[in-house]
Amino acid sequence: MAEIFLSYRRDDSTSATGRLADALEARFGDDRVFRDREITAGENFVEAIRRSVESATVVLVVVGRRWLDASDAAGQRRLDDPGDFVRLEIELALAAGVAVVPVLVEGAIMPSAADLPPSIAAFSRCQAVELSDTRWRYDADRLIEMLQTRFAIESDRAPLDAAGTRVGTVTRWGVDALDLVRQPRRLIARRQTGRAGDALRAFIFLCAAILLGHLVLLAGIDVELVARGSIGEKALGVLAWLMTGLMIDLFVAGLLVATLALAWRLVERGAGYRRVGPICAYVFGGAWLGLCAGAAIATTAVQLIDADWLQRGLAALHASMGASAPLPMPSMARFDTAPLRGAATVLLALAALIWLATAVWCVVAWGALRHSFAATRLQAWLATSIWIALLVAIVWLPLQLV
Repeated sequence: MAEIFLSYRRDDSTSATGRLADALEARFGDDRVFRDREITAGENFVEAIRRSVESATVVLVVVGRRWLDASDAAGQRRLDDPGDFVRLEIELALAAGVAVVPVLVEGAIMPSAADLPPSIAAFSRCQAVELSDTRWRYDADRLIEMLQTRFAIESDRAPLDAAGTRVGTVTRWGVDALDLVRQPRRLIARRQTGRAGDALRAFIFLCAAILLGHLVLLAGIDVELVARGSIGEKALGVLAWLMTGLMIDLFVAGLLVATLALAWRLVERGAGYRRVGPICAYVFGGAWLGLCAGAAIATTAVQLIDADWLQRGLAALHASMGASAPLPMPSMARFDTAPLRGAATVLLALAALIWLATAVWCVVAWGALRHSFAATRLQAWLATSIWIALLVAIVWLPLQLV
């Protein structure tokens, strides 16, 4: 999805919008700039606008001299019509928390709140930029620079200010991380541009999330449990822990993605592995980080109550693997909840909150699949149900053959 959404009236500022779109596409690339002409024939116009606005990083509202007073054939002001597309685009952006930047062209001025319908009155308080005909290139360059520095939108070319390249990259990473936590569906949608780099970026994120999750998990237990000896031996032990975890988790993630791609393929023919994979990489990576963070805190709480619980659990695991016997659960008989009960209780409650927040985040992020495929709720539920059924079958059938 495009990061820059251009909102305009065709009978008000088509020429200026075209010039601006050309400048933006030359700097950021065609796939990062959206205009209504991008909507394909037969597509639901309102739904396409909704998906594009909610996925955008910024909405540029091009305001010309007739933008406020433009009327329909009956003489009614278009902004007063709840079905007016310009009004709808601004309403959607304000409701979704997307940044709205008025772009004044051809000598237009900002409308006051009293001149606007109540649903978009907040538009009058948005900081505007002006593109003057006499200094168009200069003003357009300043707007582009603002989009790169303030909103961290990636460019196909070097930033106008070469000295800010490193700062811009760090800012972009920070904005992406914040968006992934707060608005995962929007961030994931923005990473669906159709480029080969999207899949690579998602894979790198998944690998980084897996490694960071294992480091967090290791910090919650004890390095001595995975490696003993000198500092070098411990370092090798930690590296082996991370690489083993990475390989196992990537295999599991690949299985989950393959089955989910099949499920969506059965529900909607347009859904394929290349589109499902990047989305799932972000969802699974974020879920793994939340799971490991909660597990590390919960493990710390358990060790406050019984410091030897993990050692007994690992010893039982090694004995079970050596004897090819079923894995026994670590004994809870020696638990004494009296010592440090308060601290342990707080930590367990914190772990539960992290897991709950992770579950809510996963539900929200999971909506990126429906959003990306423009699917209905029924299709999304059907695909998810088929996916769960496939996973249950993969786990259940081998157990029946043993």
